[in-house]
Amino acid sequence: MESENKPSVSRRTFLKDASITGMTAFTIMQAEHARGVEANSKINMAIIGTGGRGRHDGRTLLKTGKVKVAALADYFDFQMKEPADLFDVDASRCFAGIDGYKQVMALPDIDAVLLTTTPYFRPIHFEAAIAAGKHVFAEKPIAVDAWGCRKFLETGKLAEKKKLTVGAGLQTRYEPGHQKIAELIHDGAIGKLIIGHSTRMGEDLWRRDLPKPFTKLDIETRNWLYYLWGGGDFIVEMHIHNIDVFNWFSGMLPISAMGSGGREVRLDVGDIYDHINVIYDYPNGFHLSHTGTQIPTGCYGSVKHIIGTEGYYDNAKGLYIKKENKFITHKGISEAVEEEMNQFTASVLGEIPYLNNSEYVVDSTFTCILGRTAAYQNKKITWKELWDANEQIPLPS
Repeated sequence: MESENKPSVSRRTFLKDASITGMTAFTIMQAEHARGVEANSKINMAIIGTGGRGRHDGRTLLKTGKVKVAALADYFDFQMKEPADLFDVDASRCFAGIDGYKQVMALPDIDAVLLTTTPYFRPIHFEAAIAAGKHVFAEKPIAVDAWGCRKFLETGKLAEKKKLTVGAGLQTRYEPGHQKIAELIHDGAIGKLIIGHSTRMGEDLWRRDLPKPFTKLDIETRNWLYYLWGGGDFIVEMHIHNIDVFNWFSGMLPISAMGSGGREVRLDVGDIYDHINVIYDYPNGFHLSHTGTQIPTGCYGSVKHIIGTEGYYDNAKGLYIKKENKFITHKGISEAVEEEMNQFTASVLGEIPYLNNSEYVVDSTFTCILGRTAAYQNKKITWKELWDANEQIPLPS
């Protein structure tokens, strides 16, 4: 990525004005050598992307008792001031600008990185992290286009060869109750799967103002959620949680998608849709309809249903097995959020078998991209033709 896209020097006030005392010293061994060391040894972690998700995930990582946040990077220097105080990171280890992540990757004492920037940059940051020998926790989605998905998948295979842990932010897969239900469905507990129904109706979200002068890239990066290049549309950035469950529970990936949608209310910012509807065709005759909105009407709700020949799944009730006349329930998302970080850190330290989530997070990200593309083009598109096209969304000029 070109250095001329970096934020201007005038916006580096935090780094420029902070007291620079040199490199902060940390004594932990590299993670690949940390297995079996004293219980008080910790993973040196860097956060790349210090907005709300980066701070949230950073706090959750600290709860494991196995992590020290040792460096930060963000496109905007001012967005690192609060997390630097929160995580006690010296200003000399906070790196701003579009290429700030490269400085983090060059730090020899960083064992692992948390990737929570604008999703567009995720495949590029992931590639750099694995090349530098860092373990990675990558928040969803891991790309906004087919090109990014293919790059992430390729890098994930390299991570496996290097035995570098790859965690991904699809928390539901870590919750034991959901795992049990997935196992039962795969074993035929509710018979042949016939139809799935998913909705996620939501409000409009935040706007972030910026002082002038700022470039077009600066403005859109600050409000990345509303731009196709930045977040891939809300079906990719947010509704991936719904759609991932259907891929997981069905044990299948869609063959094709047909969609529709548009922009009717949110016209003041961005270029993504504010409502979308997609029908996915899976193998064996299974169909999933997904409907979502980001419209300020006061309506909110998330529903996931799967109907089989011998029972059904309802996210509010659990799995109903007709022949046994009973429900199998699961817990909510909060337990899963902490468990995903527990397992990530345990894998880095060699306390559990090696963990690499790269393949399924690519599958579910691309499923959402398939649905978005079908809706934007208002036609049926196959998985294969979209994957083979390998299209890449450009940065704004």
